[in-house]
Amino acid sequence: MLHIFPKDHKDKDGNPFWSGPKRAPDAIPFNPSDELHVLFVTATANLIAFTLGIKQNRDLHAIAQKALATHVPEFKPKKIKVELPGEGAPDQQQQQEEVAPEDEVVLQMLLDQLKVSEIGISSKDLFPVDFEKDDDNNFHIDFIHAAANLRARNYRVHESDHQKTKMIAGKIIPAIATTTAMITGCVGAEMYKFVQGYNDLDSYKNGFINLALPLFVFSEPTPANKTKSKEYDPILMGKVKAIPEGFTIYDKIVIQGPMPMGDLFKHLGEKYQVEITLVSSGKVALYNGYLPGNKHAERLTRTPEDVYSQIAEDKIPEGRRYLALELGGEVVGEGCDFSMPTVKYYFK
Repeated sequence: MLHIFPKDHKDKDGNPFWSGPKRAPDAIPFNPSDELHVLFVTATANLIAFTLGIKQNRDLHAIAQKALATHVPEFKPKKIKVELPGEGAPDQQQQQEEVAPEDEVVLQMLLDQLKVSEIGISSKDLFPVDFEKDDDNNFHIDFIHAAANLRARNYRVHESDHQKTKMIAGKIIPAIATTTAMITGCVGAEMYKFVQGYNDLDSYKNGFINLALPLFVFSEPTPANKTKSKEYDPILMGKVKAIPEGFTIYDKIVIQGPMPMGDLFKHLGEKYQVEITLVSSGKVALYNGYLPGNKHAERLTRTPEDVYSQIAEDKIPEGRRYLALELGGEVVGEGCDFSMPTVKYYFK
């Protein structure tokens, strides 16, 4: 937060960003001599140990020394785009520096992590924790007390004593145990279905829940809209053919490059029997065959990423290895426009 908005940051009108209800936080380095720091580490570690069936450790001094000796990688903030309400594009210094991994990579990584059966863990090896505020030896209130007061220190808010923490926690638990737990359970149930390989849409459920009534309604999700051929499209004022018939927004055509645009057009033309005259990527028009004098003809010998890098204001982020291309043109032999999925063109 402070990396994006330093304490002396000003908004577009020159007023301090950290003012009024917005209070600038302070980072707190770990201090083994601070009882609250040690309590937070102790409570957190012991709660995790209980869940995993590991013997708990209540030696505060030993825990403090182990925590101090633990190597923590240095925090390296990422530069991301943050646009405040009413402001235009962020400064160049706030441009995205690091790019998130590809969606397919992230999904595969998550699926691999969820294969608990392959690492020999079953439900019998895990022990759920039932919250109990009146047991001073289970670390429940200790964790809440330490976490809440450390956050209070971040924002220079008045801290609470242990007894007050217990009283407040006892009052808000009903809300936590209903809404949050219920939604988490519903989402978790759908994730279990996905991980187990259920592919039919009927196996999944949408949920609408109103605790004030109370009303619980579960329904089957609506299938993704399918793009179908039209004999007459009111926008294009003519026939439009879907290639392939019935594709959805989740479908894509994957092209392994790099290759010049001319070769890309030839490859797609032979495979789908289309003549491509328009290519865009986001807000950037990479190729337009309708321009007077065929001004974009020279781009046919260049790669899409080369053209994009030259004309786009926002450059391709470091680490990104593809461009999402939207195509336009006609179907060969039919003289009508076509509609096809986004082309995911890999240039690395």
